[in-house]
Amino acid sequence: MMYKVICEISFPVLGIQIDVNIPINKTVLYVTKMLDKIIEENVSAEYQSKDNSILVNKRTGLVYDKNVLIKNTDICNGSKLTYY
Repeated sequence: MMYKVICEISFPVLGIQIDVNIPINKTVLYVTKMLDKIIEENVSAEYQSKDNSILVNKRTGLVYDKNVLIKNTDICNGSKLTYY
């Protein structure tokens, strides 16, 4: 059974892309908070997280609902996402 997927996530505000393991049994909201923490700890300590941040599929432009589990979205291994 697969519990995580690895995705390429772009952060346009910072001008970087990183590969992230995303747990599939968590909500999109949990993942956005996780991404904020990754940025603060590893990229920029001055980064200010926002409550209205969104996760977007780079290929389709789909904005993910924050209340949906990752496993109930089209996010899979190799997905390219953007975090605004």
